[in-house]
Amino acid sequence: MRSLLYIFIAAITLTSCKDTPIIIKDSAGRMNDILLVIDNDLWEGEVGDTLRNVLAAPVDGLVREEPQFTLNQIKPESFKGLIKKNRNYLKVELSNKKAGVNMTNSLYANPQTGVVIRGATSAGIVEQIMGNAARIKELYNQTEVAEKQRLMRNSRLNTSVIKERFNIEITVPRTYRYAAPDDNDFFWLRRGIKEGTMDIMIYEVPRNAIPQDSNVVASITKVRDSVGSRKVTVDKGAFVTERAYSPYVNESNVNGKFAYETKGLWEVTEQFMSGPFLNYAIYNEKKDNWLIIEGYIFAPSAKQRNYLFELEAILKSVNFVEEK
Repeated sequence: MRSLLYIFIAAITLTSCKDTPIIIKDSAGRMNDILLVIDNDLWEGEVGDTLRNVLAAPVDGLVREEPQFTLNQIKPESFKGLIKKNRNYLKVELSNKKAGVNMTNSLYANPQTGVVIRGATSAGIVEQIMGNAARIKELYNQTEVAEKQRLMRNSRLNTSVIKERFNIEITVPRTYRYAAPDDNDFFWLRRGIKEGTMDIMIYEVPRNAIPQDSNVVASITKVRDSVGSRKVTVDKGAFVTERAYSPYVNESNVNGKFAYETKGLWEVTEQFMSGPFLNYAIYNEKKDNWLIIEGYIFAPSAKQRNYLFELEAILKSVNFVEEK
């Protein structure tokens, strides 16, 4: 009995170098917020400018500039107590110790992502930030996507019909509804929001519809314009890719499956309607075709970063399952 008690205590506590038990509790913090633990002098100088340029860079695909992350700065001596429970924090240390970037997972709370950047000079810290910028941003993004997906699983839509048709599992909140129930090859999910709508489309196209060559941007645009103009109902005109802005296309993966990630703007011809979209063309080797899953927003008067982030979390939840 005593050994079981010891195991239980060990499972719920961590021990610091001073043998002080640290109880791991739930983290806190708004979605896509990062707490910056940094001296005021560094924050107001080139180190702070570099952190803002990296972490608060504008989100691709939005008409109006909105930062990927919201940054909140505090001095190192204030980083204690409940403040240590922030889900995301980045700490900057000016020190003669070995320069580098250290990433921690759930050190003071759970879940939690912490990054500590150390350098002997401001220039050395800037060098560490720039050399690890992509890795740091991806780490925070993965943390936030996972947390958003966890929250969505608590109130999810029944997607069994999507699973039966495409052999995929996907986490969609119950705030969405099926808008094309009679179409077995095209699923259109819609969510009404205060400022407009958020929609998701799911369909398949043959492998040769998107050749993996230098014209992939044009191929993806052609596919989405062909399907969108036929399947998305509008009063007048057609739902197509905005011609004035070239979409961003990057190679990516969704739960281990190769995918093209496309960000851009859509428009309805003959109407003053447009907004951002996020599209994943996921290669399904079993069917030798592309699963296309796209989210788009119509909310011209609203800030759209968090809406686009919700769509990203939904689309990245796609997981292929075995056919019956």
